[in-house]
Formats: sequence, C-alpha cells, structure tokens
Amino acid sequence: MDLAGIAAIFALAGIPVSVLLGRWQMRTALAQTRESHRTAIELAEANHRHALELARRGAEDERDRWLLEVRRAEYRYFQNALGQLRRALSSQATTHEELRAAYDEVHDCSHRIAEVGPDEVHDIVNVIRRQCYTIPISWPGSAEQRVALWTETIGPLRDELDTAVRSAVGNPRPPAHGGNLILRRP
Repeated sequence: MDLAGIAAIFALAGIPVSVLLGRWQMRTALAQTRESHRTAIELAEANHRHALELARRGAEDERDRWLLEVRRAEYRYFQNALGQLRRALSSQATTHEELRAAYDEVHDCSHRIAEVGPDEVHDIVNVIRRQCYTIPISWPGSAEQRVALWTETIGPLRDELDTAVRSAVGNPRPPAHGGNLILRRP
C-alpha cells in the first residue's frame, strides 16, 4: 500500500470523526442556546416583576397623594363650616334658618371626614359636632353668651382637632411661625 492509499484510509476514517465532532459541536451550541434562552426568559420575567412593582408603588403613591389632598380639603371645609357656625352664633341678626344651614354644613362635613379618615380625626370631629348641637340650648341668649359657650366647649376641641389633623397629614408639629395648618379663627 502506498502513501496515497494510507492517506485515503485515514481520510475515510476521518469522515465519521468529523461527523462526530460536528454532532458534538451542534449539541454544545444547542445547549448554549437553551441556556441563553432560559437566562433571557428569567431576565425578562425579573424585569416584568420589577416593572409591575414600580407600577404598583406608583399607583400607591398616587393614591396616597390623592387621599392626602382629599383629607386636607375636607378638614379645611370642616374648619370653614365651624367658622361659619361660630359667626352665625355670634351675631344677633342670625335667623333660625341661617343657624340651621350652618349646623347642617357642620353635620355634612363631619360625615365626609368619616369617609376619608383617619379615625382619630373623625372621633374628634364627632365630639365637636355633638358639642355644637348643645350650643343652641342657650338660644335666644345673647351673642356674648353664645360666644362664651363656644369658646369654652368648642375652642379646646378645635385645638385637639388641629393636632390630629397635623398628625394625619404628616406634619406632627405646628409651623415655626405659629400659624395653623388649617386657617381658622378661634
């Protein structure tokens, strides 16, 4: 056998070896592709979970901002209704209908506060509302008598309400300049 024959035999023997090597390389490439695909799926799922978490946090933050805004508005309306009632009680010229309208506004505002909470504020608002109903007992007393009764009963409760409101809206202490979070008269 000459060299050409030996080379031919080695060439023929090399074909199955090449096929085996090619098959082995293909399996390795498929395994790497599967692993890359699995990693890509895991990464996509992790990104999706992260995006959902960010969206949930954003929605919660937006809801918290909205609730804070609604609470502030309702607290302000309640304080305004109390101021309107105080002015009606302190005036000799107030009619029974005007006084009734002022009481109705305090009543309605207290129920709206019940809807937005928190319970600490709502409890004080209920006490104030019930105390407001005791003031007309002195009607048709003088305006000075009604103001004195207001100052004795409602004034301290409004201070408690201011403290509870500051706590509810995230401002635990009054501003340094001495103003209130909710503008009102005593």
